[in-house]
Formats: sequence, C-alpha cells, structure tokens
Amino acid sequence: MFGGWLVAQALAAAGATVDADRVPHSLHASFLRPADATLPLTYRITRTLQGRTLSHRRVDVLQGDRIVVHLVASFRVTRPESPFDHAPSAPAAPDPHTLPTLERLLDTLRGPLRRPGLVRYNPIDMRFVDPPTWADETFTARPPHNALWCRTDGELPDDPLLHACAVAYATDLTFLDALVLPHANTLAGRWMPRASLDHTIRFHRPFRADEWWLFDQEGTTLHGTHGTVHGRLFDAAGRLFATVGQEALFGEPVEHR
Repeated sequence: MFGGWLVAQALAAAGATVDADRVPHSLHASFLRPADATLPLTYRITRTLQGRTLSHRRVDVLQGDRIVVHLVASFRVTRPESPFDHAPSAPAAPDPHTLPTLERLLDTLRGPLRRPGLVRYNPIDMRFVDPPTWADETFTARPPHNALWCRTDGELPDDPLLHACAVAYATDLTFLDALVLPHANTLAGRWMPRASLDHTIRFHRPFRADEWWLFDQEGTTLHGTHGTVHGRLFDAAGRLFATVGQEALFGEPVEHR
C-alpha cells in the first residue's frame, strides 16, 4: 500500500479526535512493515495531550495485531497574524501552466522509458520543473535537487485538516527521486528499489492544497543503501508553508519491467 495514503489516513483519524479550532501542526510517521492491500486496517488513536493551545495524538495503524505505521501528530489553536514573520524566499521556477502535465510528459517518452503503467491516475496534478529521472532519455547526472508544482486535481472544501492530508499524500509521491539524480548516468534507466522508513511534516502557515504550491526537494545524502531527503513547500505567492523530511532504504538497481 502507498505510504502517503497511509499517512494521510492516519492524520485524518487523529484530526477527528481534536477540537474544530485546531489545525495540524506537525506529524512524524514511521513505516514499520509493508501493508497488505487485501486486508483491513485499524487506526488506534491515543490522546496523549489535550492542552489549552496544543493537542497531541498517537496513531497506530494495524493489520491484525501487527503495527504497520506509527504516527504522532500535533495540532495547534489557530492564532491571529503576528508582526514577527520571516522565512526563506521561494526559488525561481517557471509558471506551472507552462509546464507539461504528467500525462503529456508520458506521451513524449520513447523506447524503454515508454511504459504506460509507470504512472497511474492519482489525485495530484504534478508539473515537473525539470524532467524526473524516469523521463530523462539522456540519463544525465545532475545535482540532487528537484522541484515540481503540485495541486489537488479538483477543489477541496474549506477544511484545513483535509488540505493537510492532501499534502501528506502528495509529498510521498516523488520525494525520493532527488536522491538518485546524481547517479542517473550510472543507473542508465534502471530502477533503484526504495522503501520509506519515515515521513515528517511541519506546517508553518495557512495554505490550500487545491491551489498551486511549489515542492522544492533536496536529496541531502545517500550513502550505501541509506538516504535522507528534505523539502520545502511554497504557495504561489512564494510563502513557505511547510517543511518535509524523509529517510529511506535503497536496493540494488534493477531493469524496468
């Protein structure tokens, strides 16, 4: 089962137990075991803190008596704007409307990269600033940096929890690709199997997941089989609204089927 889906569902379960005036503040999910899509899931929530301004929840996602995902999440009371406000500026990026859709990008692929099953429909509209590794027919190595515009494929209700869940889902789709960019020539189109170990998000400012936001990704380090990647999320006005991190294990490269 897709990890981003499990994280989004666990966050939604945690958010269902807090007061309506509280919005997601942070989450840390640990992927402990693969989840079987043919078996039911149970979301067990523990109310670890109910303070005046913060709520803290622990969620264990189980299949039978085995925990597959463990998530801790915090929620904070929404506050008025403060005069103390600063953050990094968004990097330069082309307008998302000038970039190809995922479907159009797939239509341009030829030869072994032309795999209809590579990307199935998902609820996120993604526009890559530079071709991802699986769409670069030159197999050119480049720095471990990736950027893409994202938004949900459709308008969402005015529910901050739902928008946070959409971001949790979306940020697990392409995050690890930045780590293999410096090794594109060595891979020469082969695939490096990977398994996420954890996923963290901190939400800093209000945002909407159904409006364009820039996902700026940096493959911080890859050593042997272990890699760490970090990301920053900016809205269309250039405001930083979330930071993301993930760790993963990589396997030996294999040929695409």
